[in-house]
Amino acid sequence: MLGRNVSKLHSMDALGIVTAQRGDIRAERLEERVNPKVPFPHRHDFFQVVIVTAGKGQHNIDFNSYPLTAGNVFVVKPGQVHQWQLTKGTRGYVVEFYLDALRLDLLEKTPLQSLYDAPDVFRPTAELQKELRFYCEKMCVEFAERKMGSDQALRNLLSLLALQLLRTTEAKPLKAKKAEVSFMREFEGLLEKHFSEQHNVDFYARTLGISPKALTMRVLRLLNKSARDVIHERCLLEAQRYLAYTNLPIGEISFAVGFQDPNYFSRFFRAKLGQSPGQFRDRYNKAD
Repeated sequence: MLGRNVSKLHSMDALGIVTAQRGDIRAERLEERVNPKVPFPHRHDFFQVVIVTAGKGQHNIDFNSYPLTAGNVFVVKPGQVHQWQLTKGTRGYVVEFYLDALRLDLLEKTPLQSLYDAPDVFRPTAELQKELRFYCEKMCVEFAERKMGSDQALRNLLSLLALQLLRTTEAKPLKAKKAEVSFMREFEGLLEKHFSEQHNVDFYARTLGISPKALTMRVLRLLNKSARDVIHERCLLEAQRYLAYTNLPIGEISFAVGFQDPNYFSRFFRAKLGQSPGQFRDRYNKAD
């Protein structure tokens, strides 16, 4: 639905049946959320894992529409725009969390950042579906009953669930030392905070206390792309979200993602995607 404010990041206390705060882990049954609290396209600042055990529906995530059927597992990452429509009788689980809720001691050598790279939807084997459902059922009970030690139990179960998700999606760890991975997280955090204002590699390098050349080389070594490309990709993704999910004029969108010249923004968009911003919006709306 065009015209909604998709720039807002909803926190955990704005969604769900039972209120949860940052640091909490919320586990609820999908049938309790057939009628979502936010019924229009929106985004979160937390991870949301949806495991479907029965029913039908549609789940839209960042310009793609997926059938919501039994056996499907969805991983909605922070910042992604999504919306679902569920039929009556749909069942499953919804688990919501921030990355810092995971037990790092259990996942020390696991590429947690790969959760961001997990596919939006996948279909595990029947055996693994059973295991994921087991963890989710236990989490729902712990979340609802709140017995002694429930917070620790939820963290343990969530970490096991996350580990299986990473295994299932064949997440590959970065070939880097812990310090390099930590550095990348710092760069990505800065980018998320400033991409709509700063497109210059020099700014990020200076903030990180290294030279632009050093930043470019470290990012290239870890991601196989330049720091400049990473910055541009983040701006482009945000522009696509505005074009798909709002009716803002293209000139306003260019300003929202840090381009002061709408004409330059349009040339940048076409060079990256092979179509103008207007063509992208028209094609998305027709497909929708």
